[in-house]
Amino acid sequence: MTRTVKDPEERRRELLACAMRLFAEKGYDNVSVRAVAREAGVASGLAYHYFDSKQALFNAAIEEYARQCAEQLCAVFDNRALSLDEQLDSALELGAGGGAFPYADFFHADKHGALHERLSLGICEAVRPSLTAALERDAAARGATALDAEVLAGMLVYGSIGLASSEHELDERTVQTVRRYVSALVEEFRSAGKKAN
Repeated sequence: MTRTVKDPEERRRELLACAMRLFAEKGYDNVSVRAVAREAGVASGLAYHYFDSKQALFNAAIEEYARQCAEQLCAVFDNRALSLDEQLDSALELGAGGGAFPYADFFHADKHGALHERLSLGICEAVRPSLTAALERDAAARGATALDAEVLAGMLVYGSIGLASSEHELDERTVQTVRRYVSALVEEFRSAGKKAN
């Protein structure tokens, strides 16, 4: 058998992808580092080189999953072709549709409450800087001050992502309610920025 040499970071990502899929399909108790290595087509020793235990592998898989979910949302807020209102609407649609959370059935299930909280927090921490920057750009484009952009970003991501990453898909009424409150908060942010000038 010919040995395939890959970039260490690429190999690590492959192992994490296999781990996330196996944890989601079989549950934590039914997955081992060896099983992940076998699924990834590498020797167990190589998998242990990256992750010294199943818990370390699981922790890294959770972090990677949170990063992947946040990546899609950050891309929305980093898209300068969209207005802030369009960015917020797109992010809400993405979260409400569940497209940002590909392993939701496992990682966000009610029985995994602590895991869900950890994931939601990781996603929020990753998305908040992108939303803060989007709020600051919106204020600058209007010639206003971006007072409390970081505070507003925190309120929006921690509230919205907590709802969107729940086990159940958001119904239209809930989405409309979130939109209404987000609009009110953004309007207040814009008004405060005008008054400060």
